[in-house]
Amino acid sequence: MSRRAMILLILAIIAVHGILLWLVVATGDNEQKIADTRKQIEEGNALLSEMEDEIQSVEQKDPTPTVQKPDTGVSTSKPETNTAQGASTQPKPATAQPSASTQPPASTQPKTAATTDKDPLAGLPAEKEKPAPSVPSTTYVRKPRKTVVSKLDFTGAARDDISGLKGISLSTAGILIDMDTNKVLWAKNPSKPVPVASLTKIMTIMLAYEIAMDDSSPYTLQSLIPVTPEAINTEASKVYFKKGEMFTIDELLVAASVRSANDAAHLLAEHLGGGTADKFIEDMNRRAKEVGMTHTTYFNAHGLPGKSKDLDNQSSVEDVARLCLVFRNYDYLMELAGKRTAPFREKGSPDYILLQNHNNLLPGAKTAAPGVNGIKTGFTNRAGFCVAASCRREGRNLLAVATGFPSAADRDNFIRVLLDWGYVKIGVAKPKAASTSTKSTSAKSSSSTSKTTSTKKGR
Repeated sequence: MSRRAMILLILAIIAVHGILLWLVVATGDNEQKIADTRKQIEEGNALLSEMEDEIQSVEQKDPTPTVQKPDTGVSTSKPETNTAQGASTQPKPATAQPSASTQPPASTQPKTAATTDKDPLAGLPAEKEKPAPSVPSTTYVRKPRKTVVSKLDFTGAARDDISGLKGISLSTAGILIDMDTNKVLWAKNPSKPVPVASLTKIMTIMLAYEIAMDDSSPYTLQSLIPVTPEAINTEASKVYFKKGEMFTIDELLVAASVRSANDAAHLLAEHLGGGTADKFIEDMNRRAKEVGMTHTTYFNAHGLPGKSKDLDNQSSVEDVARLCLVFRNYDYLMELAGKRTAPFREKGSPDYILLQNHNNLLPGAKTAAPGVNGIKTGFTNRAGFCVAASCRREGRNLLAVATGFPSAADRDNFIRVLLDWGYVKIGVAKPKAASTSTKSTSAKSSSSTSKTTSTKKGR
């Protein structure tokens, strides 16, 4: 090989190596760039994955996250479901007014505690709206009520047996009062404490009404009260509450007055007592003292018997009469006391009840006495059949209270004749349609009546 050829070969080899070296260098730079790019991509993917994990974590804690607007500070939420335009999907706070479907028709709406500007339920999942009961945020404390104590005048009053009046011996205690003068016309064991059964509800109804009408009270007659398990389980007589039902104080007063519903009386006491009937019962006993009832002790708001006779509600007929003299000052309560019937729940509903009054002395009843316009009957096995009967004839007002009769017929027959006797005594002629004699109930009939009613706890 010539020298020239050798030089050319060496140059060619050098050139080839230079090209290879350049290729090696160039390839290495690209691989590094590719590696760097791949690393950036992987870091970006990792960051993206972390962001996705964080987003998923937030969504699990709050499925409708709130997005804060930088300028206005107003939060917006992603809606869960489609709703009517302008309709709220958030649950109502406990102090909200009832929905239109359950809103009482009266002009005075239930009083409720004021709501705050910040909604504590904001951001929670949407729920179906439910009517909220008007439950005050704090327990109502009843203030002492000044009441003029009725002084009963026993001067010249007939005592125990009255010649010509049969049935007196069947009673445990009784009293007849001229309500216009507070003069006692007749009395038997007037100050003796005896079980009074559902005559208890005279106090329950009056106290609940006074609380609802008190300007300082958070309640009105249209305040809604949710039914409680204790009220549902209260023994008859009752209006048979169902779980989830709510009633106004006014509706419960009607049920307690007309049907003598024990469950309605207990629900009033439980709710107006701040969640327990005990406080309301304490107020019943305080109110009794304000009225001048010195021989009265209440253990419950309905009059059902206690576990022993010592735990029965006790009062004297004189005390019950004093209570009735205050009660009759409330025209609305006297209107309820004089109702023979009243509807309860919406007519046409499966649980609708036409309430029937147990007082058969009222006009239109089977043993009606002329002029009787209230007030309450009662019965338990230990109390017997009881009544507080107010009556108005020719502008004059009498009140008869009696307890302990073996049957409702014996009680009603005696009261009819007693009222006739009392009106004659104060110079009011007997009504032409009024009976002047007592139809004695046979022993067989009385025995049958006692058997029929002995299984009933109270009304």
